[in-house]
Amino acid sequence: MSAGGSAPGPGEAKKRKSISLEQKFEVIKRYERNERTCDIIRATGFPGSTLRTIRANAEKIKESRAAATQLSARRSARARPQIIERMEKLLSVWMEAQTKRRAAMVFLTVKEKALAVHEDLRAGQPREEAPPFSASSGWFAGFKNRYGLQNVRLTGEAPSADEAAAAAFPAALREVVEAGGYSPKQIFNVDETGLFWKRLPARTAVSREEARGPGLRAARDLVTIMLGANVSGDCKLKPVLVYHAARPQALRGLVKHYFPVHFRSSRRGRITAGIFSDYFSGPLHDELRAYCERENVAFKILLVVDHAPAHPAGLAELSESIRVVFLPPNTAALLQPMDQGAIAAFKAYYLLRTLAKLSEATGGDGGPSVRDFWRSFNIRNAINLIVLAWADVPPSCLNGAWRRLLPGAVPDPRGFDEQAALLRNVRAQCVVLAKKVGFEEVEDADVEELLEARREEPSTEELLQLVEEAEAGRDEEEDAEEAPQHRLTKAVLSASLQQIERALRRLEQHDCNAERSGKIIRGVKSVLTPYTKLLREKSWQAEDWPLLAESLKVEENVCLPSSESKYPFTNPEEVYRVSTA
Repeated sequence: MSAGGSAPGPGEAKKRKSISLEQKFEVIKRYERNERTCDIIRATGFPGSTLRTIRANAEKIKESRAAATQLSARRSARARPQIIERMEKLLSVWMEAQTKRRAAMVFLTVKEKALAVHEDLRAGQPREEAPPFSASSGWFAGFKNRYGLQNVRLTGEAPSADEAAAAAFPAALREVVEAGGYSPKQIFNVDETGLFWKRLPARTAVSREEARGPGLRAARDLVTIMLGANVSGDCKLKPVLVYHAARPQALRGLVKHYFPVHFRSSRRGRITAGIFSDYFSGPLHDELRAYCERENVAFKILLVVDHAPAHPAGLAELSESIRVVFLPPNTAALLQPMDQGAIAAFKAYYLLRTLAKLSEATGGDGGPSVRDFWRSFNIRNAINLIVLAWADVPPSCLNGAWRRLLPGAVPDPRGFDEQAALLRNVRAQCVVLAKKVGFEEVEDADVEELLEARREEPSTEELLQLVEEAEAGRDEEEDAEEAPQHRLTKAVLSASLQQIERALRRLEQHDCNAERSGKIIRGVKSVLTPYTKLLREKSWQAEDWPLLAESLKVEENVCLPSSESKYPFTNPEEVYRVSTA
């Protein structure tokens, strides 16, 4: 009798049932809990001989499952060498990145990358323990099945299911929207992108000098920016900036809580699972709740994200008010709203703001030279311009970015074409400003090349780091200087008071006895008065952000960019209030 089935009839071939790694691992856990074989047979339907084989190969099965992803573990039927499992996991991350970058892939390219990753992993193992690997077409077919990559379209193949998945998903999302009663104000998307914050067009003298200079400039002038907005385009989320250093010199002495961006750090300046989870359950949750209260709408949010390694599958469990919907695998380039023009507009406005600042600083008599100004341009200056550039992106662009995912929520799709023309005009202005500064050799193609610049293809070591960060959710900080013990810094004080405030607010919301909760909250705040006074003494001043104070104009919760405005902030809460209603 086959496992879990009836005996075959006369002349009928016995069908063999495939058992996945995940099922085998569940059997091993049952044995480890000291369950009897007869009980496991009744629970799983597997014959005793199969269970004994699984038990005998327990260590090999555990190693294979540890190296595989959850999806491949559910689809793989046999334990395979650990190095092959690790290679396939890294290859799937690389292919997802290639798809998001819209980079063309052919089987030969994938094969070469698989062999290169396998060789890098093999270098760290004894040769006799690493099995040979040829990356055959049969292996590739099985790899795509194990990792659910049937939607990956390789150049030269007939159109596969990626277009079909992208075409079917909007209808499925519309059903979710209608069933949940979500309005355009309650539907959001966030996406991350790399930004070369200190890079000018390649043919400028400054860029040529930096290219000849020592060190890895490309690694130091690249940050990750995560941007987000809703379908209406009237709510821009506060940007998340991930830098390679936790405490850069330009930001020393400033309280991160008052930054106009959510400043985070990781070793390679990338979004990690830990960073995203912390942002999702903390700042994003609070920001969305405040927006809903301000707009007088119910605090229920539909958040659309892609299948990036930094987006854990368990996000939905972190908030009862935010429902997370993942785009189908390998369709981010086709459907991701922020990737449909919003991020491109942001980068164009950032370059325009940078060149405008460069022109303004070096245009007068007695001002610094272009080289001197550019040497002094630091991450603090860049943060100011990032905020301004994000404020420049108009609501029509943010709304039009949803034309593929929720076409019914875009009143006039032609408005996006007008925004494309506006974007071309911004790029033309960048060329004009570059020539005004003295970069006569800069042309449209140079600006286009800079705006389209992307991260270099990740190495095997970087792929390993991405996978480790995605699984463990660790935020490994580089150049982080640990604060001395028993020293109450501004950062620690601010973060602690914010946590207490959130906890008190949660108690107030859930306690049916308003008198009791109010009495307790007043008592706690009274006890914390010395700490709040201390924070005010250490608080942020307008001179901490000179560029932002000169460039932002605050009027009734509207933050408008203007190079002529000089309204210093008197309240730290006014540092970042952007509304484009």
